[in-house]
Amino acid sequence: MKGFLFDLDGTLVDTAIDMIAALKTLAAENGILINPDYNQYKELITHGSRAIVVSIFGHLDKNSIWLLQQRYLQIYQQNLTVGSCLFDGISAVITKLDNANIPWGIVTNKPAYLAQPLVDSLPQLHNCKVLIGGDCTLHSKPHPEPINRAIKSMPINPTESWYIGDALTDITAANAAGMNSAVALWGYLSNTDKPHNWHANKLLTNALDILEL
Repeated sequence: MKGFLFDLDGTLVDTAIDMIAALKTLAAENGILINPDYNQYKELITHGSRAIVVSIFGHLDKNSIWLLQQRYLQIYQQNLTVGSCLFDGISAVITKLDNANIPWGIVTNKPAYLAQPLVDSLPQLHNCKVLIGGDCTLHSKPHPEPINRAIKSMPINPTESWYIGDALTDITAANAAGMNSAVALWGYLSNTDKPHNWHANKLLTNALDILEL
């Protein structure tokens, strides 16, 4: 059966506003006033919470950064649905897939304890067949293990199906799992990213392009 698997942050949902707000709060708690630029900091989201914390506290030792990362996650967990929303076109895409009885799921490196309530807060995503978080398997993307688990759980035929994400780790994992892969160019790519070199099957300019796959 054909199906779709999606990355979460930067592909289905724009979470940058809430993740940047959590960083601003963390900085303020430590006596640092910042006014983060959305376009600058959204690029860090692909690299996870540690990279976000290091952007402000990189001068500290590893243990201090780890403690700040845990506090950052606490702050974010308390406010993860304040400003986050679906990217333009995603609602229409999901509706089309649901109406056509095409199964779809989510494979993200975001921990499940954060990803699940985020998904639950968005009614358009309630027909998600499987949600694999970064803490659900021994390995996370770019390893294919979480995608392989989702494929078996749904189940779908990987050679007929698509994985869509906005990072090299997404495409590497999808290719290793034997899926067709597509880059979500509307996501959190940086100016130094070169998606044309990621060996994806497709580059998608906007979410509605998914309906052409």
